[in-house]
Amino acid sequence: MKISVVGLGVEGQKATISLLKRDYDVYSSDINKGIDLSLLQSSGFDENINLDLEVGSHNLDKIFKSDAVSVSPSLFNKKICKDIIERDIFISDIFTKHKSVKTIAVTGTNGKTTTTHMIYEILKNNGYKVAIGGNGGGGFSGYNELLLDANENDYDYMVIEVCDMTLAFCSYVFDIDIVVVTNIGYDHMDVHGSIEQYTQEVAEFIKDKPAILNCNDENLVKIKDESSNPLLFNIYDGDLNLFGKFNLKNADAAYMTCQYLGINTDEIKKSLAEFEAVKGRTKKIIYNTNEVITGKTDNVDALKAVLDEERFDILIIGTPRKYETCRYNILDYIKSYKPDTLIIFPGLEDTTYDYIEYLNNIGYNKDMMVLKNIDDIIRYINSKQNSKIFIGGNGQEKITKITSMLEDEL
Repeated sequence: MKISVVGLGVEGQKATISLLKRDYDVYSSDINKGIDLSLLQSSGFDENINLDLEVGSHNLDKIFKSDAVSVSPSLFNKKICKDIIERDIFISDIFTKHKSVKTIAVTGTNGKTTTTHMIYEILKNNGYKVAIGGNGGGGFSGYNELLLDANENDYDYMVIEVCDMTLAFCSYVFDIDIVVVTNIGYDHMDVHGSIEQYTQEVAEFIKDKPAILNCNDENLVKIKDESSNPLLFNIYDGDLNLFGKFNLKNADAAYMTCQYLGINTDEIKKSLAEFEAVKGRTKKIIYNTNEVITGKTDNVDALKAVLDEERFDILIIGTPRKYETCRYNILDYIKSYKPDTLIIFPGLEDTTYDYIEYLNNIGYNKDMMVLKNIDDIIRYINSKQNSKIFIGGNGQEKITKITSMLEDEL
């Protein structure tokens, strides 16, 4: 079977890897000559005999003659994707078994990954066979891997983490039965354009479907009637061994979702009481005499949710990619927060100079330094006593590594 992959961003490369490991013949292409293919290269599949790789152009003849075509979500509304759908070769129209699985989609600006895993654990602990996956940026193997897995195996439920930039794509690819929306926040505004437009996109996503929505989010409350059965979650009042009030909201979203699915209340509470923090998400570590909280907080709403919990002396913040200037408003909030010390490290890319320049331009005048290496961050923490330290911002992989190193030294 010959399958094409159009677009080689994170999702496109993950789709290519998923297909190659199943021994399909794959043609993958991207119009951008300078596309970063490090994910594909690190997998070892970039020189696979079954892969025909092209950058700088798309060979439409190869694409349209394929048995199926996977399209990166960012290209879903482009003409090339519409042409593929019209030819009846879009991958989710060729592989369709996944559409018969009861499907829960979890989306929102923050809390998606934790809520997705909570729902998964509750269902699994109650004897159901559950597929989990979705958004590649959330640590999963991508939508394509989930689709292929669900077509190869028998599942009772499928729980998908849906990135807020891929709502229309996921509405087409998956037959979604229930939507969970954690919140609507100020992230990816370079894509959405405005919070109003983002809210409208969510309204379309929940339209005529049962939806579990955050009662504390004014934008979600405005659009709740688009849902065929809106249920509003608040703050979970059971036992939960996770840091932060925001996780109590995630837990209540999972609780209400599984209650809606008919899971026994006591069983839901038992699973949530036993739930452990997802790797890379917010976690508390008592390290020597210091209290250290770690977790990816790559937008201002996520950062604010953590910093509002308690006062931290030291903030250690990872930087975004150079083009993600919409995330620089994290620094505006840090200026008002006024930590004793701010440390900046290269998160997703080394844009530490850009961060320093931005801070200088907004008149930031507290102690500030740059640490380029993870080992230097660990040494710095070791030099402190009785401090409250937060490590977050952008760069989930590095934040996770720092967390593991701190835990290993305990």
